[in-house]
Amino acid sequence: MTKTNAIVFFSIIAVGLLISYFTLDRVAKPVEVTDEPVPPEVAEVTEPDPPEPEVEKTKPATPVPETRDAPVEPKVTEKKTGGFATPEMAMKALVGVIGEKDFEAFTELVGEDAIGASIKDEVKTLIESPASSLSAEKPFSEISKSATLVRWALNFEPAGESVAKPEIPNRRQLYADLETVENKSVDFKKISLPLLPDAVESLDSPPRITTAEEPVPAGPGVPADLPNDPLTIAHTFSRAVIARDFRVARALADPEKVTDERVAALMIAVEEGGFALKEDRPLVVTLSREDITWVLTRITSGEMASEFALELGQDGGDWKIGGLTFSKVLSALADQAGGGDVAYSPIVEDPSGGDSLVLYFEFDSAGVTPRGKRQLAIIADILSQGAERVIRINGHADALGTDQYNKSLSDGRAEAIRRGLIEMGVAPAQIITEAFGETKPRRPNFNPDGTDNPTGRSQNRRAEVYLDF
Repeated sequence: MTKTNAIVFFSIIAVGLLISYFTLDRVAKPVEVTDEPVPPEVAEVTEPDPPEPEVEKTKPATPVPETRDAPVEPKVTEKKTGGFATPEMAMKALVGVIGEKDFEAFTELVGEDAIGASIKDEVKTLIESPASSLSAEKPFSEISKSATLVRWALNFEPAGESVAKPEIPNRRQLYADLETVENKSVDFKKISLPLLPDAVESLDSPPRITTAEEPVPAGPGVPADLPNDPLTIAHTFSRAVIARDFRVARALADPEKVTDERVAALMIAVEEGGFALKEDRPLVVTLSREDITWVLTRITSGEMASEFALELGQDGGDWKIGGLTFSKVLSALADQAGGGDVAYSPIVEDPSGGDSLVLYFEFDSAGVTPRGKRQLAIIADILSQGAERVIRINGHADALGTDQYNKSLSDGRAEAIRRGLIEMGVAPAQIITEAFGETKPRRPNFNPDGTDNPTGRSQNRRAEVYLDF
Protein backbone atom coordinates (compact mmCIF):
# COMPACT_ATOMS: atom_id res chain seq x y z
CA MET A 1 0.00 0.00 0.00
CA THR A 2 1.43 3.30 -0.97
CA LYS A 3 1.67 6.17 1.43
CA THR A 4 -1.03 8.07 -0.44
CA ASN A 5 -3.45 5.13 -0.31
CA ALA A 6 -2.79 4.70 3.43
CA ILE A 7 -3.62 8.36 4.11
CA VAL A 8 -6.87 8.12 2.16
CA PHE A 9 -7.84 4.85 3.88
CA PHE A 10 -7.30 6.11 7.44
CA SER A 11 -9.01 9.41 6.61
CA ILE A 12 -12.16 7.54 5.54
CA ILE A 13 -12.07 5.53 8.79
CA ALA A 14 -11.64 8.70 10.86
CA VAL A 15 -14.56 10.40 9.12
CA GLY A 16 -16.73 7.34 9.70
CA LEU A 17 -15.87 7.26 13.40
CA LEU A 18 -16.75 10.94 13.77
CA ILE A 19 -20.10 10.45 12.03
CA SER A 20 -20.91 7.46 14.24
CA TYR A 21 -20.01 9.38 17.41
CA PHE A 22 -22.25 12.35 16.61
CA THR A 23 -25.11 10.10 15.51
CA LEU A 24 -25.02 8.08 18.73
CA ASP A 25 -24.76 11.23 20.83
CA ARG A 26 -28.03 12.60 19.32
CA VAL A 27 -30.24 9.50 19.41
CA ALA A 28 -29.00 7.73 22.51
CA LYS A 29 -31.24 7.91 25.62
CA PRO A 30 -29.79 9.78 28.61
CA VAL A 31 -28.47 7.58 31.35
CA GLU A 32 -30.13 8.16 34.72
CA VAL A 33 -27.67 8.54 37.54
CA THR A 34 -28.50 6.10 40.33
CA ASP A 35 -26.74 4.42 43.20
CA GLU A 36 -26.75 1.07 41.36
CA PRO A 37 -23.55 -0.09 39.63
CA VAL A 38 -23.21 0.90 36.00
CA PRO A 39 -23.60 -2.08 33.64
CA PRO A 40 -20.27 -3.12 32.13
CA GLU A 41 -21.46 -2.77 28.57
CA VAL A 42 -22.44 0.81 29.22
CA ALA A 43 -19.15 1.47 30.99
CA GLU A 44 -17.19 0.28 27.97
CA VAL A 45 -19.09 2.56 25.59
CA THR A 46 -19.23 5.81 27.61
CA GLU A 47 -17.51 7.15 30.64
CA PRO A 48 -19.76 7.96 33.55
CA ASP A 49 -20.20 11.66 34.23
CA PRO A 50 -18.55 12.97 37.37
CA PRO A 51 -20.83 12.91 40.42
CA GLU A 52 -23.12 15.95 40.63
CA PRO A 53 -23.14 18.13 43.73
CA GLU A 54 -25.82 17.12 46.24
CA VAL A 55 -27.72 20.38 45.85
CA GLU A 56 -28.24 19.76 42.14
CA LYS A 57 -30.00 16.43 42.76
CA THR A 58 -32.96 18.27 44.36
CA LYS A 59 -35.55 19.04 41.70
CA PRO A 60 -36.37 22.74 41.76
CA ALA A 61 -40.00 23.87 41.87
CA THR A 62 -41.32 24.67 38.43
CA PRO A 63 -42.00 28.42 38.23
CA VAL A 64 -45.51 29.39 37.09
CA PRO A 65 -45.32 31.79 34.16
CA GLU A 66 -46.93 35.16 34.86
CA THR A 67 -49.19 34.76 31.84
CA ARG A 68 -50.84 31.72 33.43
CA ASP A 69 -51.95 33.49 36.63
CA ALA A 70 -55.74 33.69 37.16
CA PRO A 71 -57.07 37.18 36.40
CA VAL A 72 -57.38 39.31 39.51
CA GLU A 73 -60.80 40.90 40.07
CA PRO A 74 -60.57 44.66 40.52
CA LYS A 75 -61.45 45.99 43.97
CA VAL A 76 -65.07 46.98 44.31
CA THR A 77 -64.07 50.43 45.53
CA GLU A 78 -62.23 51.14 42.29
CA LYS A 79 -64.32 52.43 39.42
CA LYS A 80 -63.41 52.53 35.79
CA THR A 81 -62.69 55.85 34.16
CA GLY A 82 -66.00 57.58 33.63
CA GLY A 83 -68.11 55.48 36.00
CA PHE A 84 -69.25 51.98 36.97
CA ALA A 85 -70.41 49.21 34.67
CA THR A 86 -73.72 48.78 36.56
CA PRO A 87 -75.64 50.49 39.38
CA GLU A 88 -75.15 47.38 41.50
CA MET A 89 -71.37 47.73 41.23
CA ALA A 90 -71.63 51.37 42.25
CA MET A 91 -73.69 50.49 45.32
CA LYS A 92 -71.32 47.67 46.29
CA ALA A 93 -68.52 50.21 46.20
CA LEU A 94 -70.41 52.40 48.67
CA VAL A 95 -71.10 49.40 50.90
CA GLY A 96 -67.36 48.72 51.01
CA VAL A 97 -66.33 52.18 52.23
CA ILE A 98 -69.29 52.49 54.62
CA GLY A 99 -68.36 49.14 56.13
CA GLU A 100 -64.97 50.66 56.95
CA LYS A 101 -66.65 53.79 58.39
CA ASP A 102 -64.57 55.82 55.98
CA PHE A 103 -66.38 59.05 55.15
CA GLU A 104 -63.42 60.49 53.23
CA ALA A 105 -63.37 57.45 50.92
CA PHE A 106 -67.15 57.76 50.57
CA THR A 107 -66.82 61.42 49.54
CA GLU A 108 -64.04 60.62 47.09
CA LEU A 109 -66.13 57.84 45.55
CA VAL A 110 -69.32 59.88 45.00
CA GLY A 111 -67.60 63.21 44.36
CA GLU A 112 -67.46 66.35 46.50
CA ASP A 113 -70.30 68.01 44.58
CA ALA A 114 -72.70 65.09 45.12
CA ILE A 115 -73.19 65.82 48.84
CA GLY A 116 -74.86 69.12 49.67
CA ALA A 117 -73.12 71.25 52.29
CA SER A 118 -76.27 71.37 54.43
CA ILE A 119 -76.41 67.59 54.90
CA LYS A 120 -72.69 66.77 54.85
CA ASP A 121 -72.32 66.60 58.64
CA GLU A 122 -75.42 64.42 59.01
CA VAL A 123 -74.24 62.03 56.30
CA LYS A 124 -70.81 61.87 57.94
CA THR A 125 -72.37 61.05 61.31
CA LEU A 126 -74.60 58.38 59.79
CA ILE A 127 -71.64 56.68 58.09
CA GLU A 128 -69.14 56.91 60.96
CA SER A 129 -71.47 56.26 63.91
CA PRO A 130 -70.80 52.96 65.71
CA ALA A 131 -74.48 52.90 66.71
CA SER A 132 -75.64 52.14 63.17
CA SER A 133 -74.57 49.92 60.33
CA LEU A 134 -75.82 48.77 56.97
CA SER A 135 -78.41 46.01 56.99
CA ALA A 136 -76.75 42.62 56.71
CA GLU A 137 -79.80 41.20 54.90
CA LYS A 138 -80.28 44.04 52.40
CA PRO A 139 -77.62 46.76 52.55
CA PHE A 140 -79.04 48.55 49.51
CA SER A 141 -82.21 48.51 47.42
CA GLU A 142 -83.48 50.19 44.28
CA ILE A 143 -86.13 52.82 44.92
CA SER A 144 -87.06 54.11 41.48
CA LYS A 145 -86.05 54.29 37.86
CA SER A 146 -86.71 56.72 35.04
CA ALA A 147 -85.31 57.16 31.57
CA THR A 148 -82.39 59.26 32.79
CA LEU A 149 -81.99 58.58 36.51
CA VAL A 150 -82.10 55.74 39.00
CA ARG A 151 -82.39 56.13 42.76
CA TRP A 152 -81.04 53.57 45.18
CA ALA A 153 -81.12 53.57 48.96
CA LEU A 154 -78.49 52.49 51.48
CA ASN A 155 -80.37 50.83 54.33
CA PHE A 156 -79.01 51.59 57.80
CA GLU A 157 -80.26 50.09 61.04
CA PRO A 158 -79.23 50.13 64.69
CA ALA A 159 -76.04 48.11 65.14
CA GLY A 160 -76.75 44.54 66.12
CA GLU A 161 -80.32 44.47 64.78
CA SER A 162 -81.59 42.96 61.53
CA VAL A 163 -84.60 44.50 59.80
CA ALA A 164 -85.97 43.07 56.57
CA LYS A 165 -88.47 45.70 55.47
CA PRO A 166 -87.56 49.24 54.40
CA GLU A 167 -90.73 50.74 55.90
CA ILE A 168 -89.81 49.64 59.46
CA PRO A 169 -89.48 52.88 61.51
CA ASN A 170 -86.04 52.14 63.00
CA ARG A 171 -84.41 51.95 59.58
CA ARG A 172 -82.73 55.07 58.22
CA GLN A 173 -81.89 55.37 54.55
CA LEU A 174 -79.45 57.35 52.46
CA TYR A 175 -80.44 58.03 48.87
CA ALA A 176 -77.95 57.70 46.02
CA ASP A 177 -78.99 59.00 42.59
CA LEU A 178 -77.07 57.61 39.61
CA GLU A 179 -77.05 58.81 36.03
CA THR A 180 -75.78 57.38 32.76
CA VAL A 181 -72.53 58.97 31.56
CA GLU A 182 -71.09 59.25 28.06
CA ASN A 183 -69.58 55.76 27.84
CA LYS A 184 -72.94 54.21 28.87
CA SER A 185 -71.66 53.43 32.37
CA VAL A 186 -73.23 54.97 35.49
CA ASP A 187 -71.87 57.39 38.04
CA PHE A 188 -73.13 59.18 41.13
CA LYS A 189 -75.12 62.37 40.65
CA LYS A 190 -76.46 63.21 44.11
CA ILE A 191 -76.54 61.92 47.68
CA SER A 192 -79.57 62.93 49.74
CA LEU A 193 -81.47 62.07 52.91
CA PRO A 194 -85.11 60.93 53.07
CA LEU A 195 -87.74 63.24 54.48
CA LEU A 196 -88.53 62.00 57.98
CA PRO A 197 -92.06 62.17 59.41
CA ASP A 198 -91.09 64.39 62.33
CA ALA A 199 -89.73 66.98 59.92
CA VAL A 200 -93.00 67.03 57.97
CA GLU A 201 -95.12 67.23 61.11
CA SER A 202 -93.07 70.13 62.50
CA LEU A 203 -93.85 72.43 59.62
CA ASP A 204 -96.24 75.34 60.08
CA SER A 205 -99.79 75.04 58.72
CA PRO A 206 -100.32 74.80 55.83
CA PRO A 207 -97.47 72.28 55.65
CA ARG A 208 -94.65 73.38 53.43
CA ILE A 209 -91.56 71.55 52.18
CA THR A 210 -88.77 74.04 51.61
CA THR A 211 -85.77 74.11 49.35
CA ALA A 212 -82.16 74.59 50.37
CA GLU A 213 -82.42 78.15 49.02
CA GLU A 214 -85.44 78.88 51.24
CA PRO A 215 -84.76 77.09 54.54
CA VAL A 216 -87.30 76.73 57.32
CA PRO A 217 -86.25 78.50 60.53
CA ALA A 218 -84.52 75.82 62.57
CA GLY A 219 -86.47 74.57 65.56
CA PRO A 220 -87.12 71.41 67.56
CA GLY A 221 -87.14 68.54 65.13
CA VAL A 222 -86.92 70.81 62.10
CA PRO A 223 -83.75 70.57 60.00
CA ALA A 224 -82.23 73.65 58.42
CA ASP A 225 -83.52 72.59 55.03
CA LEU A 226 -85.65 69.73 53.71
CA PRO A 227 -85.50 67.71 50.50
CA ASN A 228 -87.64 69.14 47.75
CA ASP A 229 -87.61 66.77 44.81
CA PRO A 230 -90.59 64.79 43.49
CA LEU A 231 -89.09 61.35 44.16
CA THR A 232 -88.48 62.14 47.83
CA ILE A 233 -92.00 63.51 48.23
CA ALA A 234 -93.53 60.50 46.42
CA HIS A 235 -91.56 58.00 48.51
CA THR A 236 -92.38 59.75 51.79
CA PHE A 237 -96.07 59.96 50.90
CA SER A 238 -96.22 56.28 49.89
CA ARG A 239 -94.54 55.16 53.11
CA ALA A 240 -96.93 57.31 55.13
CA VAL A 241 -99.91 55.66 53.41
CA ILE A 242 -98.56 52.20 54.25
CA ALA A 243 -97.91 53.27 57.86
CA ARG A 244 -101.40 54.84 58.11
CA ASP A 245 -99.80 58.19 59.00
CA PHE A 246 -102.50 60.56 57.82
CA ARG A 247 -100.77 63.69 59.12
CA VAL A 248 -97.65 63.17 56.99
CA ALA A 249 -99.56 62.06 53.89
CA ARG A 250 -101.95 65.01 54.20
CA ALA A 251 -99.04 67.45 54.58
CA LEU A 252 -97.48 66.30 51.31
CA ALA A 253 -100.70 66.60 49.26
CA ASP A 254 -102.07 69.82 47.80
CA PRO A 255 -105.28 70.49 49.81
CA GLU A 256 -106.86 72.29 46.86
CA LYS A 257 -106.47 69.29 44.56
CA VAL A 258 -106.54 66.21 46.84
CA THR A 259 -109.28 65.89 49.46
CA ASP A 260 -108.79 64.54 52.96
CA GLU A 261 -111.30 61.83 52.11
CA ARG A 262 -109.24 60.69 49.16
CA VAL A 263 -106.07 60.33 51.24
CA ALA A 264 -108.00 58.48 53.94
CA ALA A 265 -109.71 56.21 51.41
CA LEU A 266 -106.38 55.14 49.95
CA MET A 267 -105.18 54.26 53.45
CA ILE A 268 -108.36 52.28 54.04
CA ALA A 269 -107.94 50.34 50.80
CA VAL A 270 -104.27 49.61 51.49
CA GLU A 271 -105.10 48.47 55.03
CA GLU A 272 -107.97 46.31 53.79
CA GLY A 273 -105.71 44.49 51.35
CA GLY A 274 -102.77 44.19 53.76
CA PHE A 275 -100.54 45.88 51.20
CA ALA A 276 -96.90 46.86 51.66
CA LEU A 277 -94.49 48.68 49.39
CA LYS A 278 -92.79 46.45 46.86
CA GLU A 279 -89.33 45.74 48.24
CA ASP A 280 -87.39 46.45 45.04
CA ARG A 281 -88.16 49.49 42.91
CA PRO A 282 -91.47 50.47 44.57
CA LEU A 283 -91.60 53.67 42.49
CA VAL A 284 -91.70 53.92 38.70
CA VAL A 285 -91.42 57.38 37.13
CA THR A 286 -93.59 57.52 34.01
CA LEU A 287 -93.20 61.22 33.25
CA SER A 288 -90.63 63.72 34.47
CA ARG A 289 -90.60 67.42 33.57
CA GLU A 290 -89.55 70.58 35.30
CA ASP A 291 -93.03 71.28 36.68
CA ILE A 292 -94.76 67.87 36.71
CA THR A 293 -93.87 64.27 37.53
CA TRP A 294 -96.00 61.13 37.40
CA VAL A 295 -95.10 58.22 39.63
CA LEU A 296 -96.57 54.73 40.05
CA THR A 297 -96.27 53.30 43.56
CA ARG A 298 -96.16 49.50 43.41
CA ILE A 299 -97.56 47.53 46.35
CA THR A 300 -97.89 43.83 47.14
CA SER A 301 -99.82 41.58 49.49
CA GLY A 302 -98.81 37.94 49.30
CA GLU A 303 -99.29 36.97 45.68
CA MET A 304 -101.55 39.97 45.00
CA ALA A 305 -99.92 43.00 43.37
CA SER A 306 -101.36 46.42 42.62
CA GLU A 307 -100.38 50.07 42.29
CA PHE A 308 -101.62 53.60 42.82
CA ALA A 309 -100.70 56.64 40.77
CA LEU A 310 -99.35 59.96 42.01
CA GLU A 311 -99.28 63.18 40.05
CA LEU A 312 -96.82 65.68 41.49
CA GLY A 313 -96.63 69.35 40.68
CA GLN A 314 -94.96 72.42 42.09
CA ASP A 315 -96.93 74.50 44.57
CA GLY A 316 -95.17 77.79 45.26
CA GLY A 317 -91.83 76.19 44.46
CA ASP A 318 -92.51 73.09 46.55
CA TRP A 319 -93.39 69.68 45.12
CA LYS A 320 -96.79 68.37 46.28
CA ILE A 321 -99.12 65.48 45.45
CA GLY A 322 -101.66 67.05 43.12
CA GLY A 323 -103.42 63.92 41.89
CA LEU A 324 -104.16 60.54 43.45
CA THR A 325 -105.63 57.55 41.59
CA PHE A 326 -106.08 54.08 43.09
CA SER A 327 -108.75 52.38 40.99
CA LYS A 328 -106.45 49.38 40.48
CA VAL A 329 -106.21 48.87 44.23
CA LEU A 330 -110.00 48.89 44.55
CA SER A 331 -110.29 46.49 41.61
CA ALA A 332 -107.81 44.10 43.22
CA LEU A 333 -109.81 44.18 46.46
CA ALA A 334 -113.06 43.54 44.62
CA ASP A 335 -111.54 40.55 42.83
CA GLN A 336 -110.23 39.22 46.12
CA ALA A 337 -113.59 39.57 47.88
CA GLY A 338 -115.64 38.07 45.04
CA GLY A 339 -119.42 38.48 44.95
CA GLY A 340 -121.63 39.21 47.92
CA ASP A 341 -124.57 41.18 49.22
CA VAL A 342 -122.39 43.94 50.69
CA ALA A 343 -120.83 46.42 48.25
CA TYR A 344 -117.33 47.77 48.77
CA SER A 345 -115.65 50.99 47.77
CA PRO A 346 -114.07 53.15 50.47
CA ILE A 347 -114.76 56.40 48.61
CA VAL A 348 -117.49 57.91 46.45
CA GLU A 349 -117.89 61.26 44.76
CA ASP A 350 -120.12 63.76 46.49
CA PRO A 351 -122.79 65.09 44.07
CA SER A 352 -122.26 68.55 45.53
CA GLY A 353 -118.51 68.33 44.99
CA GLY A 354 -115.59 66.59 46.62
CA ASP A 355 -115.44 63.05 47.98
CA SER A 356 -116.81 61.10 50.91
CA LEU A 357 -115.78 57.92 52.64
CA VAL A 358 -118.41 55.22 52.56
CA LEU A 359 -119.24 52.13 54.63
CA TYR A 360 -121.78 49.58 53.37
CA PHE A 361 -124.28 47.48 55.34
CA GLU A 362 -126.03 44.15 54.98
CA PHE A 363 -129.70 44.07 53.98
CA ASP A 364 -132.06 45.36 56.70
CA SER A 365 -129.16 45.74 59.14
CA ALA A 366 -127.52 48.59 61.04
CA GLY A 367 -124.64 46.45 62.28
CA VAL A 368 -121.12 47.51 61.26
CA THR A 369 -119.41 44.74 59.28
CA PRO A 370 -115.86 43.54 60.13
CA ARG A 371 -114.61 45.42 57.08
CA GLY A 372 -116.46 48.54 58.27
CA LYS A 373 -114.78 48.28 61.68
CA ARG A 374 -111.36 48.27 60.01
CA GLN A 375 -112.35 51.39 58.11
CA LEU A 376 -113.52 53.05 61.34
CA ALA A 377 -110.17 52.29 62.99
CA ILE A 378 -108.40 54.39 60.36
CA ILE A 379 -110.95 57.20 60.67
CA ALA A 380 -110.47 57.14 64.45
CA ASP A 381 -106.70 57.44 63.98
CA ILE A 382 -107.24 60.51 61.82
CA LEU A 383 -109.59 62.15 64.32
CA SER A 384 -107.21 61.45 67.20
CA GLN A 385 -104.65 63.76 65.59
CA GLY A 386 -106.65 66.88 66.49
CA ALA A 387 -109.69 67.55 68.70
CA GLU A 388 -110.74 70.32 66.28
CA ARG A 389 -111.35 67.76 63.54
CA VAL A 390 -115.05 67.10 63.01
CA ILE A 391 -116.78 64.57 60.75
CA ARG A 392 -120.31 64.30 59.40
CA ILE A 393 -121.96 60.90 59.04
CA ASN A 394 -124.95 60.58 56.71
CA GLY A 395 -127.01 57.38 56.94
CA HIS A 396 -128.86 55.94 53.91
CA ALA A 397 -131.12 52.99 53.02
CA ASP A 398 -132.45 51.28 49.91
CA ALA A 399 -136.06 51.62 48.72
CA LEU A 400 -137.53 48.40 50.12
CA GLY A 401 -139.83 49.13 53.05
CA THR A 402 -141.77 52.22 54.12
CA ASP A 403 -140.27 55.69 54.14
CA GLN A 404 -140.52 55.87 57.92
CA TYR A 405 -138.85 52.49 58.38
CA ASN A 406 -135.99 53.39 56.03
CA LYS A 407 -135.51 56.75 57.76
CA SER A 408 -135.16 54.94 61.07
CA LEU A 409 -132.82 52.32 59.56
CA SER A 410 -130.54 54.95 58.04
CA ASP A 411 -130.44 56.80 61.37
CA GLY A 412 -129.46 53.55 63.09
CA ARG A 413 -126.61 53.06 60.63
CA ALA A 414 -125.21 56.54 61.27
CA GLU A 415 -125.56 56.04 65.02
CA ALA A 416 -123.77 52.66 64.84
CA ILE A 417 -120.78 54.34 63.25
CA ARG A 418 -120.87 57.12 65.83
CA ARG A 419 -120.85 54.64 68.71
CA GLY A 420 -118.05 52.65 67.09
CA LEU A 421 -115.85 55.74 66.80
CA ILE A 422 -116.54 56.79 70.40
CA GLU A 423 -115.53 53.32 71.58
CA MET A 424 -112.27 53.85 69.71
CA GLY A 425 -111.56 57.06 71.65
CA VAL A 426 -113.10 59.75 69.45
CA ALA A 427 -114.75 62.60 71.35
CA PRO A 428 -118.56 62.79 70.81
CA ALA A 429 -118.24 66.47 69.93
CA GLN A 430 -116.22 65.51 66.84
CA ILE A 431 -119.12 63.59 65.28
CA ILE A 432 -122.29 64.94 63.64
CA THR A 433 -124.91 62.53 62.25
CA GLU A 434 -127.91 62.85 59.93
CA ALA A 435 -130.33 60.32 58.41
CA PHE A 436 -131.72 60.51 54.85
CA GLY A 437 -133.59 57.21 54.49
CA GLU A 438 -134.06 56.25 50.84
CA THR A 439 -134.12 59.81 49.49
CA LYS A 440 -130.53 59.95 48.14
CA PRO A 441 -129.80 56.71 46.30
CA ARG A 442 -126.44 56.20 44.64
CA ARG A 443 -127.76 53.60 42.17
CA PRO A 444 -131.27 52.75 40.91
CA ASN A 445 -133.19 50.51 43.30
CA PHE A 446 -135.25 49.13 40.40
CA ASN A 447 -134.58 48.31 36.77
CA PRO A 448 -136.27 50.33 33.99
CA ASP A 449 -138.92 47.60 33.64
CA GLY A 450 -139.82 47.92 37.32
CA THR A 451 -138.11 44.72 38.50
CA ASP A 452 -135.86 44.63 41.54
CA ASN A 453 -132.21 45.68 41.17
CA PRO A 454 -130.30 43.96 44.03
CA THR A 455 -126.91 45.27 42.88
CA GLY A 456 -128.13 48.84 42.84
CA ARG A 457 -129.78 48.49 46.25
CA SER A 458 -126.54 47.13 47.75
CA GLN A 459 -124.89 50.46 46.79
CA ASN A 460 -127.59 52.38 48.65
CA ARG A 461 -127.33 50.58 52.00
CA ARG A 462 -124.56 52.84 53.24
CA ALA A 463 -123.25 55.56 55.52
CA GLU A 464 -121.12 58.33 54.08
CA VAL A 465 -118.42 60.04 56.13
CA TYR A 466 -117.28 63.59 55.40
CA LEU A 467 -114.05 64.86 56.94
CA ASP A 468 -114.84 68.49 57.69
CA PHE A 469 -111.34 69.67 58.51
